[in-house]
Amino acid sequence: MKHTIGIAGILILLIFVSPLFGAVHISVPLDHEVYRILENAEIRGLIDTQPSVKPYNASTILKLLQQIQNHPGDMRPSERDEVARILANLRLIYGVQPSGFEDVLSTGFFRTYDDEKQMGASMGANFSSFQTVSAKTGEYDSRNVVLAFMRGDLGPNISFNMDFGLALDRLNSNVFIPTEFTIPGEGFYMQLIGGTSQLRDIPSDGFYFGLTLSPEVAASFFNDSLRLRWGSIKRDWGPGLNNLLVSGSARSFDGIDIQAKLTPWLSYSVVNGSLGKFSLDTLDDEPFFSDDFQQDKPYYRFDNNFSAHRVEVDFTKNLRISIFESTVWQKRFELGYLNPLAIYMFQQNNLGDIDDVIAGLDFSYTLPTKVRVYGAVATSEMNVLSDPLTMLKAARNMLAFQAGVVVPLPIGTFSSLTVQWTYLAPFFYAHYPIMEHTGELDASSPSATTITSIENRYELTSNTISKYRNNTITTSEWEIDTNSGGPSWISPDGRTEIKRVGDTYHIYETVAETAYVNKGENLGYPLNPNSQEFLLQLDLGFPKGWTAQFQTKYQVRSGQYGYSIEQFMDYSDDENYEPKAFWDNTFMHTLSVLLKASKKFENMPIELIGSYRFTSVWEKPVDAEGDFDGRTTNFGDWSTPVFDHIVQVGAKIFF
Repeated sequence: MKHTIGIAGILILLIFVSPLFGAVHISVPLDHEVYRILENAEIRGLIDTQPSVKPYNASTILKLLQQIQNHPGDMRPSERDEVARILANLRLIYGVQPSGFEDVLSTGFFRTYDDEKQMGASMGANFSSFQTVSAKTGEYDSRNVVLAFMRGDLGPNISFNMDFGLALDRLNSNVFIPTEFTIPGEGFYMQLIGGTSQLRDIPSDGFYFGLTLSPEVAASFFNDSLRLRWGSIKRDWGPGLNNLLVSGSARSFDGIDIQAKLTPWLSYSVVNGSLGKFSLDTLDDEPFFSDDFQQDKPYYRFDNNFSAHRVEVDFTKNLRISIFESTVWQKRFELGYLNPLAIYMFQQNNLGDIDDVIAGLDFSYTLPTKVRVYGAVATSEMNVLSDPLTMLKAARNMLAFQAGVVVPLPIGTFSSLTVQWTYLAPFFYAHYPIMEHTGELDASSPSATTITSIENRYELTSNTISKYRNNTITTSEWEIDTNSGGPSWISPDGRTEIKRVGDTYHIYETVAETAYVNKGENLGYPLNPNSQEFLLQLDLGFPKGWTAQFQTKYQVRSGQYGYSIEQFMDYSDDENYEPKAFWDNTFMHTLSVLLKASKKFENMPIELIGSYRFTSVWEKPVDAEGDFDGRTTNFGDWSTPVFDHIVQVGAKIFF
């Protein structure tokens, strides 16, 4: 990693001597309304099709909005006004025009700029607050952030952003669809009063303080054909509403990005980053899939890096085909993954198949002014090559599919309709844990004890072996009867294995996890493995800063096996997995309908947001967790549908 940082530093130094035109180069956040306008404008032919690697930097977006303004006859008057409004707002936020202290109440920042040195900075703050409540149960989720920032330019080609957000949140996952709930803070939450205790469980029992951070250093040169970024930001790599590779809904991670438009028809993007953790015991009464900061480092399992790259080829003006690849790998100095031109699949095979690799391709085709069609397929494991039906049903073929249609609508301002289907096969995004030999027990002894190298205690008493967590807890975490069969036993979660060889019990424990997660949440599409989602979304723009959204989602989970990202396949027994039968094994259906509206005021830096969501869930209760791969999970009878009505109100100031 040090070599990568050094190379990045050299590149940034080279930029100082570049004679190219300067602009602001930091990214515009993915939740900004401008991305809706740009996609609509692409389909309508107002601008060329842009790379499917977001976020874009501010200079690129400013240029694109100016290009849209060059087609006044192809826009309604309200659309021309909307483009002018957003263009003026982005120039204010990311521009270089000095702004004094007397303007702070209207802008949220003050800024100075030296034209001769082409250097300047803005300092300011913004505030956001969102309250989400269930009208049925009264449960609520409260998120409140004050964020201070400093951003600016270092010469004509480099921009920076440094921020610090203090959050005061009360998190409750019960007022969200499970696949949409995400934790906004970094690392952990804690109470500053009353013993500084950390947040241990969600739903939380009160308000906790957390941090939000998104530092970024970015540069562009060769007229924006080459972009460099070092930052902790949200990324969205793909043509759909979220995607299979790196979704916009995923938690941010710190990474070094390179984006190069090599020719008018060929672009290449690569990122190398460090994935994070979030310290929490349980989410919805289930163990949270990350590390616990209150435990010592021997228990840490999620020390992972992430590498991804994407090649986009415009075969025609309207047809783009892209190939992509990514890997989650243990933190180590691995030149094969750090090389921006390496092929990760081959590197992973050469290194012993210990990392989690995903590869795939997608396409988008635009029928000008009418419609855009897109699709994607990805795989993390392909073992059976045969006729298409057999390949789709083979348990060890871990595939994901996505298909969608976007239609611009001749109403309002840059309105559109999106219909999308997404399917994740069993075990997609999952990966078997990396286990090491950590200890031994003497089988000939009537009573033997050992503390493993990662400090778990095992006791042999008669014919029973008990595992105790971190050598201090007196309650057994896992217990086996050695007379129940053998000579090998594996824990229910698949993270511990004991093998008997002669008079010795050999203990193997998990030391690393390389599932496709970041901070305990999906890095890719926000859906459980062995699930399907059908989505319809109507985005409407209106004059004077009004927007509206109608969205309906139908999600289905199948419980045949591999229905949770914590579950992994037993490759040694792959022949005994029944062919996939998704609809014959469903155990949960979720239907949600969302109505959302927002208003941005023209003369005040304030945005108000309100939404209503109806949800209906009907499921078979899980009677037993079963084995680590989910094959022996037992489900109860179908429950009566549970309905809920969720209301959210929010505000952003100095956005």
